[in-house]
Amino acid sequence: MMKRLFFGLEPIDETRERCTSIIQAIANGANQPVPAANLHVTLVFLGLLDAAKESALLEDAATVACAKTAIIFDQLSYWQKPGILCLAASDTVPELLSLAGQLTALAKRRGVTLDGRPYQAHVTLARKAKHPVGLAFGPVIWPADTFCLFESCSVENGVEYRVLKRWPMAGQVAIGSLVRPTP
Repeated sequence: MMKRLFFGLEPIDETRERCTSIIQAIANGANQPVPAANLHVTLVFLGLLDAAKESALLEDAATVACAKTAIIFDQLSYWQKPGILCLAASDTVPELLSLAGQLTALAKRRGVTLDGRPYQAHVTLARKAKHPVGLAFGPVIWPADTFCLFESCSVENGVEYRVLKRWPMAGQVAIGSLVRPTP
């Protein structure tokens, strides 16, 4: 059986609540809001994979070495071609780029065909958007101390993203120039 899979980051409850409040602020009849349970940051979209590739990637992901980090999403972006409104970060997070790069390399070594676009961290807030939306908001901090393999499952009213496996990240959480020790 084939599964639609991707590596990504889950939000903590506080981050999910902040994103949800922004979704509510940008809601209008033209946008299809992303359900709070589906909020995530994609690291690598893998597409439809069979059980053998899934199993190999589960093993491979356990070998990834990555530092805990945090992304500061401080922009509301509109991507016309896919028709999405999303949070974006004005600063590049080296730890995140490293993690996405390692996972991309693993997938390619296993023969997974990827789209080849440069990585850009974002959080999709609404789909089917027809135009940009102006909204002032404070930065949304997205701490990351684990990364996950998600499955995109079709359900009666759309899709649901289910975590299949989580892997811990090491070290301290870096937020911009601020570094917090982990408990």
